[in-house]
Amino acid sequence: MTVHSLSRLQVWTLAARPKTLIAGVSPALIGVALAMSQGHFHLILFLMTLLTGICIQIGTNLTNDYFDFIKGADTSERKGFLRVTQAGLVEPKIMKRAIILTFIAASISGSYLIYQGGAPIALMLALYIVLSVFYTAGPVPLGYLGLGDLLVLLFYGPGAVLITYFLQTQSFSWVALMVGLSPGGLAMAILVINNIRDIEEDRKAGKKTLPVRLGRTAGKAEFVLAILLSLLPPCFFYETHPFCLLSLLTLLPALPLMRRVILNQDPLLLNPLFEKTAKLLWLFTLLFCIGWML
Repeated sequence: MTVHSLSRLQVWTLAARPKTLIAGVSPALIGVALAMSQGHFHLILFLMTLLTGICIQIGTNLTNDYFDFIKGADTSERKGFLRVTQAGLVEPKIMKRAIILTFIAASISGSYLIYQGGAPIALMLALYIVLSVFYTAGPVPLGYLGLGDLLVLLFYGPGAVLITYFLQTQSFSWVALMVGLSPGGLAMAILVINNIRDIEEDRKAGKKTLPVRLGRTAGKAEFVLAILLSLLPPCFFYETHPFCLLSLLTLLPALPLMRRVILNQDPLLLNPLFEKTAKLLWLFTLLFCIGWML
C-alpha cells in the first residue's frame, strides 16, 4: 500500500500520531489515581479531563505537522514518521481547518472543566492551547528556540497531573507536582529522541532544538537523564505508598533502550526506539497507578 492509497481515516489517524497520545493520557491517569487514593473520584469529570487532554495533544500534533512543513523543517529528506502535510496527503488549508476544529473541541470539553474548577482551570486551558499553537507557529516558535523540552516536562508532567488532581479534589497538592515529574520526564524523552533523529533537518531549517545547539552526544545524555528523572519521584513515597515502587520495574526495559540510543549511529534506527520510549510511558503509568492504589 502506498501513502497515496490510504483512506481518509488512515490519513487523519497518521496526522493525529496516536503513538504519542500517551503523553496526554498518562498525567490524567496518574492525577486521578492520586485523587482516588484520598476517596475522590468523579467519572464524568475524569472523562472530560481525558478528552480535553487528548484533543490538546492531537491539536499540537496537527499544528506541528502544518507549521513544520510551512517553515521547511519537514522535507522529502525527513527521517521520521510520515507527516501528512509534507507528504501531500492533506492540503495546508484543510490542515488549518482541522487544527482550529480540534482546539474548538478542546475548548468545548474544557468548558465543563472550567465550570467545575473555575478561573484557575480557565487560565490553564488557555495557556495550554496558546503554547500548543505557538510551539511551532508564529515568528518566534518556542520549539525552534530549544524550549520544547522544558515545556513538555512541565506541561505534560506536573502541570497536567496537578490539574487533574485539583479538578477531582478542589485542592492543591505538592505530591501531585512531584509525581508529575515522572510522566513529564518520559514525555520529554519521547521528544528528545525525535530531536536527536532530526538534528540535520532541524539545523537546516533553523530549528534550534537542544541537540542542535549542544550536539548529538548531549542529546543522548539528555535522553538518559529524562528517563532517570522519571523514576526518581516514586522513591520519595516508599513509606506511605510502598507499592508505587513497582513503577521502578520500568527500568528493566529502559536500560537496553538507553544503551541503544547511546550507541546509535543511524538516525533511521531511532524510529523504533521512539515507539519503545512511548511504551515506557504506558508501562510506567500502569505500574505507578496500580502501586499507588494498593
